[in-house]
This record gives sequence, C-alpha cells and structure tokens, in this order.
Amino acid sequence: MIVRTAPARVGLLGNPSDGYGGRTLSLAVPRLEASVTLEPAERLEILANEEDQPCWDSVGDLVDRVDRQGYGTGPQLLAATVRTFADVAQSLDYRGFDRHAFRLTYRTSIPRQVGLGGSSALVIATLQSLAELTGIEVPLTVLPSIALRVETDQLDISAGLQDRVVQSFGGLVAMNFGDMTTDARFGVAHGEYRSVDPLNLPPLFLAYREGAAEPSDGYHRLLRQRFNEGDGALRETLRTLATLVVEGEAALRWGDGDRFAGLIAENMRLRKLLGPLPARQLELVEAAEACDLAATFAGSGGAIVGVSGDDRQMERLRGRLDALDAVTMAITP
Repeated sequence: MIVRTAPARVGLLGNPSDGYGGRTLSLAVPRLEASVTLEPAERLEILANEEDQPCWDSVGDLVDRVDRQGYGTGPQLLAATVRTFADVAQSLDYRGFDRHAFRLTYRTSIPRQVGLGGSSALVIATLQSLAELTGIEVPLTVLPSIALRVETDQLDISAGLQDRVVQSFGGLVAMNFGDMTTDARFGVAHGEYRSVDPLNLPPLFLAYREGAAEPSDGYHRLLRQRFNEGDGALRETLRTLATLVVEGEAALRWGDGDRFAGLIAENMRLRKLLGPLPARQLELVEAAEACDLAATFAGSGGAIVGVSGDDRQMERLRGRLDALDAVTMAITP
C-alpha cells in the first residue's frame, strides 16, 4: 500500500502572474490536505469518496452545484493523472506500466473550488504514488509541470504552475517563471523555485466561503485571451504583480511585517485591475479591510489570505466573516 498526501496552498504575492512569465510567493497549508492511497488489486479501480458520488437534493441543487463547481469529479481527475503518467512512463521507455492494476482511493479536507488548490493536490498526490509504484524518480522541479499537463492536456482546464510547485515542495516557496528551463529527460519546462523560511512570515489568517465556490477555468481563460490579444494595461499589471514577490522577500528578510502586509493589500488592488472578480469573494476582502487588515485572494475561488492583527481586530473579523458563513483559521507555520 502506498499513501501520499499533498497540502492546500495560498497565493500570497504575485498571483496570478505565474502563467505569464511572472513571479509568485505561495504557502502550503498542511491543515488542509488531499490523500491518495494506492493498493494492489486485480483490476484498475478508482473509487469515489462520498462527496463525489453523483447525488443531489433536487434539480435545483444539481444546477447550483454544477454552476459553482463544474462537472469535474475526483475519479475523473485521478483517471486523467494515470493517463498522463502512462505517457511519462512510455517516454522514459519504462516497460510494463500499462499492465499494472491497482485500486486508487482518495480523501480530501480541502474545500472544493474555493481557490485553495484542491484539484492540483489530488493530482500531485496521485503522481507521487505512481512514481513510487514504478520507481521512476521525478525531480521536484519537474513534478509540477507534469501535474499541469493533467489538467491542461487531458481535461482542457486553464491553469498555471504556481499551485503545483508549492504543493510539491511544501512550505513557503518563491517562484520565478521568467526564465523557463526544459528538462531534457521529461520534456517539460520549469521555472526557478526556491524555498523560503516560513518562520519569517507575520501571523496569517485564511478565510473561505464554500458558498462562493466556483471553477477558476473561466477567469483564467478570459485572462489568457486578453493577454494573447496584447492588452497593454493587463500586461503591465501582471509585470507589477511579479515585482511584489521580490519586495516581499526583502520585507521578510528584514522582518518587516507591516511592509509585507502593505504588499498583500497592493496585490489585491492590482488583482482588481485584471478584470471582474466574484462579488461573494470580494465581500471577504472587504470584511478584512473594514477591520484595518490587509487581505488578498488566496487563488481564484472563494478564499482569502491576510495578515492577522491584534486580538480585538481578529475578534471583529471573525464576527464579520461568521455573518458571511465563512470559515476562518490561523495558518502561520
């Protein structure tokens, strides 16, 4: 039996410039994780957990969930991962993977479609278990690029490398996608990734609102379209977002929590310039701002991440977020 896990993640700075030659600084959140178990079986099986069984309270419930979360399921995602790994094994001239049979089961505590990397966590954990099964050594720099192929090539989902990098490395990771390097053995490109000491971070909070969940694919497709059309304002905003990562690393080295909080707020301001954002997610940011706290989108969904304040500020924030049916937790390592 092989069991592998991958954490949720929050994008702190630079998001979403990762798909455009930018930079990001992201943090893994081990309190929320996806786990995949691979065990011997007579035939290949992918077993859904209870939440992914096709069951709805009514037609209205089906419509609501599909509109917010899409049609994708965990078994579909794991099947696409196995299919992608088969291509990897073939390209490496690994013989016999197509004759393997096993049972894959999974569980996850990562809320779905709220911008915490739930889908990519399942893909990373599955790839790690398949690599262990076959003995194929996949470098940490390469694993995220293979994981991205699962969603872009197999499922036609628009996404970037950021989530998969931090979920592969763990901890706090600074990423530079400006100078991509192609790994000759695996035939995929990767950026420059560097682990950063998470103990230099100021205290952080995470808040997510499951009722605000929605697929990020549509947002990223529109962003890509505008970028490809040469939208000058959008391209300049993405370049500015990337510079926040360099400034953020400097603030952490100097232990300047106030400066880091200011960069979080600036990241949100710039994010708003990229296009329309979900109103229900913006309400979470506005709740934090009303308590004089800096916050930004953790990804593209229904979650935010911010710099914690004093006890009084956090009490006020929890009250406001509770009123919005949002879950709040501390995530400082």
